[in-house]
Amino acid sequence: MSDKIFESYLKPAGNECIMEKAKNLYKHLIEKPPVYFDGLGMVLLEAVKPLTRVRRRDGSEQNMIMLGSNSFLGINTHPRIIAAVKKSYDKYGYGAGSPPLYSGQTELHVELEERLAAFLGTEKALIFPSGYSGNLGVISGLCRENDVIICDSANHASLFDGAILSGAKLKCYLHRNTRHLEKILRSLPDSQRGRLIISDGVFSMEGSFAPVDEICELGERYGAKVMIDDAHGFFAVGENGRGTASTFGCVNKVDIHYGTFSKALGAVGGFCAGPAAMIEYLKYYARSYFFSSALPSSIAAGVIETIKLLEDEPQIIGKLQKNVSFFKNLLDEAGFNTMGSRSAIIPILIGDTRILGKFQNDLFDAGIFSNIGTTPAVGSKTCRLRFNVMANHSRAQLREAACCLEKLGNKYGIL
Repeated sequence: MSDKIFESYLKPAGNECIMEKAKNLYKHLIEKPPVYFDGLGMVLLEAVKPLTRVRRRDGSEQNMIMLGSNSFLGINTHPRIIAAVKKSYDKYGYGAGSPPLYSGQTELHVELEERLAAFLGTEKALIFPSGYSGNLGVISGLCRENDVIICDSANHASLFDGAILSGAKLKCYLHRNTRHLEKILRSLPDSQRGRLIISDGVFSMEGSFAPVDEICELGERYGAKVMIDDAHGFFAVGENGRGTASTFGCVNKVDIHYGTFSKALGAVGGFCAGPAAMIEYLKYYARSYFFSSALPSSIAAGVIETIKLLEDEPQIIGKLQKNVSFFKNLLDEAGFNTMGSRSAIIPILIGDTRILGKFQNDLFDAGIFSNIGTTPAVGSKTCRLRFNVMANHSRAQLREAACCLEKLGNKYGIL
């Protein structure tokens, strides 16, 4: 599939019917799909686990080693969590039915926010019904037209969308390049006091860490606040799962912590943590909080029990980190380019979309579920396979996947 098709989808002609761009993309994705889209839209036939049964697009069913789930800790079906969720259903029903400031907030929401604030050592925290919408609300709520937002060029789409929605001036620095970040900060006029630096903690397409310590130092030096979106870091990396900033010893230097429940914890929802005044302000000015029904109490109950479980059994995070090292070492020893990953997200650089599609299709046939990264998420020349390790993968499963990857890597000239 040509990247130009996606370019036309992202930047369609201005004078065509608004449905034409949809029909154009539909024709190429659904009616005549390219090989490398065969992996999108598979249907899970059971809860995600290391070996998961799925239905492929051709209707066939297959057990696959699951290396495509963000549920890094693999505890989404843990008996303690399921019991807590069931108990919440009996007491609160299945949905909130109202925004938190009206009648949607329960004691479970309050408890969860208190636990998150304690987890990060902040004054308060605020939960959102989804990770994506939370970023929109936080950024557009805090920033205005005369402010400036400086983003890492590889940040998640929700961070860019929140910045655009805010109306603030948006500037981008080269990926993980703090020299370029400083150059931008140095160029800002003294009168532009509303400054916010935003970066992913763990970058979702490559698994690498942001240099959070250097970012915080620059923020302090140039009068800018720092927001770290650690969606893929919290409960997965750092001391006791406290995220990317903890690996650099600067949790207390980050002004705005943002995370989700949809990655390591395998649930849904987002949260922001920081000073009490900021959190109270966001309750009224983060539109995706004020105008959205609250997170279902069942999710709040499940996340609370998950946090308790991890406090009781910190070895779960330790097992994840050991599995990550084991699998990444196997891939590195085979000669793959894993793009500097330091997290549960481990990519393999392919660099050719045609090979990428064939490679992934062969993986599916061999019973290994992987994701891809290509246009529009990343450029076609840096397209990649993307693997997510879970704490409950066995060494045998990871070794089997690595052996298969090495064979296919040789087949397609990647190694």
